[in-house]
Amino acid sequence: MFRSLASSIITLVAVLLFAFTMLFVFSGSAGVKFQRNALVGDVPTATVVKDYLAEQKAKAEPVDNGFTREMTDEPADTEPEGGGDRVVLWVSLPGFRTDYVDKAEAPFLQQMVSEGASTDKMKPNFPCLTAPAHATLATGTTVDTHGIPMDKFRIEDGSVVEADGPHLTAEPIWTTATRQGVRVLVHDWPTSFTQPAENAAAYSNASYNKDSTDQERLDALYKAWSEDKDENKLRLVMCKLDGINTGAQVNGPRTDEAYAEVGKTDKVLKGFIDKVKENWATLAKPNAELVVLVTTDHGMVATEKNINLGKLLGPDMLKNIDFVAHDAIGQLYFKDLPDSAGEVKLFEDKFDNAVSKMINFRTFRPEDVPANWKFNIPGRTGDRILVLKSGFAFTDFEAEEPVFIPSEGPNLFGCYGFPAEDALRMAGRCIIWGYPNQPSTRDMGEIDQTVFHSSVCKLLDIEPSEKASTTMISVD
Repeated sequence: MFRSLASSIITLVAVLLFAFTMLFVFSGSAGVKFQRNALVGDVPTATVVKDYLAEQKAKAEPVDNGFTREMTDEPADTEPEGGGDRVVLWVSLPGFRTDYVDKAEAPFLQQMVSEGASTDKMKPNFPCLTAPAHATLATGTTVDTHGIPMDKFRIEDGSVVEADGPHLTAEPIWTTATRQGVRVLVHDWPTSFTQPAENAAAYSNASYNKDSTDQERLDALYKAWSEDKDENKLRLVMCKLDGINTGAQVNGPRTDEAYAEVGKTDKVLKGFIDKVKENWATLAKPNAELVVLVTTDHGMVATEKNINLGKLLGPDMLKNIDFVAHDAIGQLYFKDLPDSAGEVKLFEDKFDNAVSKMINFRTFRPEDVPANWKFNIPGRTGDRILVLKSGFAFTDFEAEEPVFIPSEGPNLFGCYGFPAEDALRMAGRCIIWGYPNQPSTRDMGEIDQTVFHSSVCKLLDIEPSEKASTTMISVD
């Protein structure tokens, strides 16, 4: 009985508690008030938030230590977007063999190859010599059109000259660009030293200093570029750096010393381009894009033997011959020949028979030169053209014998000038790289030197010269 009563009481209490709980839930907490008694040191919430924001602002203020730039409302410097006019920096690296980027410590050149467009299949046009090759690069034409057969050659009046602007018979890129309103700075580029007054480049140097280092050449180039104050900014900047070529000739093209010279040129070229990027806002128009074009005139092979041509021909032959010879090419000019055609033919036959026994070179009459060489220039091409075997080089240096090893003088262990089809190491590396955007990222494939004039004109949005090849490198 008592157990049943207790159970009933417990059930009643539970029901009452449940009822009061439901009443509280459904009636809400209206009328219920909570109150907190203030403690010593209490601070209002608004004050705490205000003090916190002030503290964070103070932490963000820079400390003036003499190196921190003054804070202003101007936006921070940003990378240029590009999309505007292109500015072409054309750098020639003579002797830039196809294997130098991979074998030398050249991180910047490797970066340019990786990020931009390049080829290791650039076949120089004949002859692979400094002045003719640079003339081909600049004019987009071959020797028979631009008129520069060698670095030194005989012209129509019989005098022997060093190749320069007045001897060009095709229009170079600095003239083409200037004529169309694009201002040009050109330093140390063969055939650019003497220019006609009309459509001459805005800046050029009057002579070539063979003793200047690559760093000195780039310093002079940047000085001229940065000091230009014309509102019509320079858009074609050209230069030639000789460190790689000199290092390969003096030490041999496959030596550690030659690779070290590639590394030096890589370093100074990077420093120059970094400086250009840092000052791009003052060197170029807003949103302008920099296109860096790296080309070469030829590769390089190791010198096996030097030949003094005058000593090889001998005094009897020289009675009726003048000659000009350097590197792999020689040109012979007949003189003081008999009046009768029959006697002239006898002389030529005797001469051709004698030189055919000289095994170090091939001899061509002008009309027999391979057609793809495009080398015949009336008045400038010799009566006989000599082309040495790969690894041999003509020199004015006199040793005991007419044919001698390079250590007997002039101590040059690298040579060039050979037909590209005969000497694979005449091929060179070419690169196109850009800032802030890449103009191309594709493999340029097999090309020759005639494509660059029109390609640069396309980048500058101008028309190429009338005689230039219309073949171009593809750019994006």
